[in-house]
Amino acid sequence: MRGGDFLLRLVGRGVRSGRQTRYAFAVSMEANLDAMRRLWRTPALLAMELLWRWSFGLGVLGLMIAAWGRVRPVLLLSDSELQAIHSPDPIARAASVVVILQPYAPLLLKVAAWVALGAAVLWVLAATAGRGILTRILVRQAAGERVLAPDATRWLSYFSLTAARVVMLLILVIGYLAGVLLASVLGVANRPMQTVLIVLLALGVAATVWSLVNWVLTLAPLFVARDGCAPLDANAEAVGFARRRWKELLAIAAWNGVARWGVAIGVSLAALFTVSARSPAWLQLALLALQTLAYLVLSDWLLLARLAAYAAVAVAEPPAR
Repeated sequence: MRGGDFLLRLVGRGVRSGRQTRYAFAVSMEANLDAMRRLWRTPALLAMELLWRWSFGLGVLGLMIAAWGRVRPVLLLSDSELQAIHSPDPIARAASVVVILQPYAPLLLKVAAWVALGAAVLWVLAATAGRGILTRILVRQAAGERVLAPDATRWLSYFSLTAARVVMLLILVIGYLAGVLLASVLGVANRPMQTVLIVLLALGVAATVWSLVNWVLTLAPLFVARDGCAPLDANAEAVGFARRRWKELLAIAAWNGVARWGVAIGVSLAALFTVSARSPAWLQLALLALQTLAYLVLSDWLLLARLAAYAAVAVAEPPAR
């Protein structure tokens, strides 16, 4: 038995034995375990996931380097301004940065807008190709011998759903603007503490709405792959699917989230140990880089496992039409 299979079976036994307890999850983590088994036995899927995600990351890094090359020649700082930026007082340092950068605000906003637009385009292109292919593979892998929609990658549908996820980020912008407007209407715009609380409340509401919409748009590609749905039909199928199988989906998301939090905590503790150890600076940097790389790989693997688990649940029920 391979080491990965032994570990997954061991975890599975622990979960199955815990089902008899009073406070056990209503739905087991079998879908997560099965997804992890499939990914463990098909490492090419993780390689494809890393390829599209890290290609996007490298593209954004290139945009930021280009943006810095555009801004850096314009930022002519005096010795006193540089000294203020390096002040040991964090509050004074932040205030100095705001004052120093204020004359450059139009340029910085313009560059930031172009970087955001470029990042959005890169995300749509990378996610359409990467997640489109992977979703199709995972759904057909989960289906086995079951007959699904004709085997074709519906690029326009995947592109539309991915672009919609990016556009839905405007919900957060609307929440922020609504909070600022509400603070102005209530007459507390000159009271920083109350203004911040109102803006945070508005952002919290907007984030909740965004998370629900984003969840539907995350599930919708499964029905493009399973039933060959158009984007609007796929969204309708995803809403009905989430209403019917919310317990399974919530259990998958919860177990997966706990696993990702565990990875994050483990890597953070390792990073703290690395920083506190008496070792050469180059060795610390190398170890921190390896730990960051390990976190990124494990996080992407778990996110892909979550998608595979969602696919298994979607394929397990008959199509609505």
